[in-house]
Amino acid sequence: MSNFGPTAAVICSCLIARAAKLGQGVSLPSLAIPASFATTSGRPWLVPLNSIPVWARFASFVPALMATVLLYLDQNITVRLVNNPRFKMEKGREKNNMIDGMHADMLIISIVTALTSITGLPWLVAATVRSVSHVRAVSVFNKEGKSEKIFEQRLTGLGIHSLIGACILFNGPRSLMSHIVLPSLMGLFMYLGISSLPGVQMWERFKELFKDRSIAKDQPWSSLKRRKTNLFTLVQVASLYAMFWVKGENHHSSKLILSIS
Repeated sequence: MSNFGPTAAVICSCLIARAAKLGQGVSLPSLAIPASFATTSGRPWLVPLNSIPVWARFASFVPALMATVLLYLDQNITVRLVNNPRFKMEKGREKNNMIDGMHADMLIISIVTALTSITGLPWLVAATVRSVSHVRAVSVFNKEGKSEKIFEQRLTGLGIHSLIGACILFNGPRSLMSHIVLPSLMGLFMYLGISSLPGVQMWERFKELFKDRSIAKDQPWSSLKRRKTNLFTLVQVASLYAMFWVKGENHHSSKLILSIS
């Protein structure tokens, strides 16, 4: 029943926000959902590639290469986290083999990326937080928090993406989504991120920065010198901070460009 807690929380928060709007006139920001399934600018679905200047086609090679690396890393990092031996997944790959099936995943992502590129739709790649949360939801854990078994099936994934498709293609689900308030979604994303932290090596090593090694549990890196482990962890934390800083700067720059234009 606890797996339905986030869904119940979002529904309750949306009902409370609806009651506050009707009773007190208090309005919270909600999802901006288009009225119909169409392109934003009204352009044709197929991108007019022939109208792109020749110099732009060659100039796009560098950003295209960077996007390819980004999609490749994002997909493989997510797949490796999901197929971690601690989840004890066996279907679709040989036991204790973490590379079986990954080539098929990349082939599907490549085909989907090609189709979305010529239609101007957003690229798709495995979502790390959502994927790990889904695996944890279909896992059975013991009292120590370790996975004992996992219910491997395709029904939940099919159901989730069918609902996503319905919210995109049909007016009824799309209008229903417009009543979801943004604060509840921000809380949901924060919960999913925090609940996915246990078991992540970077998080476990970060906590060890404030622990006495003599009372800490044995970890795969316990045989290394603590100074080297802490240095590596601090480099990762600094890199994470740099990523957030760059993202924040890009967000402010986009706002500035929009205000000038």
